[in-house]
Amino acid sequence: MKLFDGGELEGEICPECVLAGPAGAAAKVRWRLGAMGRTENEAGEEEERASWIRLLDRRAHLLEETSSFSLAARQAAVRETRERR
Repeated sequence: MKLFDGGELEGEICPECVLAGPAGAAAKVRWRLGAMGRTENEAGEEEERASWIRLLDRRAHLLEETSSFSLAARQAAVRETRERR
């Protein structure tokens, strides 16, 4: 499933996040943001890290504003996770 802001592609949503729903997916993104804050940076990585933080924060906000994922998307996510087993 793809995440759009208007007509602009923001990224893809993994099947596990689709199954977790928008709030669950946003929580996973926020957890990842928190994990990024706990790691040490190499010299010169601060700007790239700040860019990732802004991107992930934007995605979390978009997910939080989503009321639900479509039935078709949830069904596709179930099929994909079953195929992996």
